[in-house]
Amino acid sequence: MKRRLSCYVLALATLSSPAAGALESARAASTATARVVELRVSGDAAAVARVRVTARELLSRLDVQPSVKAIDEPETSAAEPPPLVVAYLDLRTVSSPSIDIEDGQTRQELTRRHLSEVPSLETGVESLLHVLYLTVESALQVAAAPPAPARVAPRPKARAATRRPVARPVFGLDLGALLRVSSLGASRLVPGGGLVVEPRVNLGRSQAGVMLSAALHASSGLTFERGEATVRPLQLRVVPTWDWLVSSDVSGCVGLGAGLDSLMVEPVQAPDVGFAAGAQTALDPVLSALLGARLPISGRAFLSALASLDYDVAPTSFVARDATSSRPLLQLPRLRAGFTLALSFTAAGGRRFAAAGVEQ
Repeated sequence: MKRRLSCYVLALATLSSPAAGALESARAASTATARVVELRVSGDAAAVARVRVTARELLSRLDVQPSVKAIDEPETSAAEPPPLVVAYLDLRTVSSPSIDIEDGQTRQELTRRHLSEVPSLETGVESLLHVLYLTVESALQVAAAPPAPARVAPRPKARAATRRPVARPVFGLDLGALLRVSSLGASRLVPGGGLVVEPRVNLGRSQAGVMLSAALHASSGLTFERGEATVRPLQLRVVPTWDWLVSSDVSGCVGLGAGLDSLMVEPVQAPDVGFAAGAQTALDPVLSALLGARLPISGRAFLSALASLDYDVAPTSFVARDATSSRPLLQLPRLRAGFTLALSFTAAGGRRFAAAGVEQ
């Protein structure tokens, strides 16, 4: 009986050695597969090089080998072991990079992040690769846990087309209402209101646009020899603008353009001597410069505070004449200041202010 038990023990020991070796080989193959991360980069050569250097330094802490490729390079062959994860980085717009991470075998999406208002390429790459680091660390922990007995699903075929992250809209259109105070010279300040339309193009941390505005002002009185008339300005402006982010909640604005001042004169009371002419309109062409700031209110709404300086190319002069002399009533100065306060909202396209540093 003891002799038979000894044979059984010897047979089990002989069988267990190859089985243990096979188990170790399987674990080694699984480890080799799990220790590779594929990164596909949309961007220029500088972006690819920056991702390659940063990924090597960061993923070495997890003993993971990065494989960095440009987005137009061939994908991993089906004959090669699948990577642990596949990450798609979009660095075409430095200020709003994004990352899309998928499982290397099932190609199911694991996570997606989209950053905005990033100051530099280095900052954007480091932020995205920290997201990748946490995902890879989690995937390694899951792989190290003992798996539940289940049938392994076959690896799906490679995707026919590479999915590219959606970029931030380039164009935008803002609409709003404005309040404007303009000077007519001689301490005459006339308030007014109107509308403003601003088509624009997003250029990362700056924006180029055109401000189209129309403002109708209150009347200003002119008196002479107990006679009275009113002058009412209508201002039209077309001003190309350039905005840049000063901080996440403030942007500066500068502009230079042209426009027309329509001065509508209406008689109210005739003078004691002579007569008052009928209603007349004078058109003054002007050059206009803007300088100010914009602040977000909520969502797509924002506030613009702009100081302006107009140069009147041909200023109009209002005079009272009689048979022997003439007396000036109002001489418009060539340089006239103004201030505009506009409440606008983005009606179409990308918002003027994205939530700085917040993932979208």
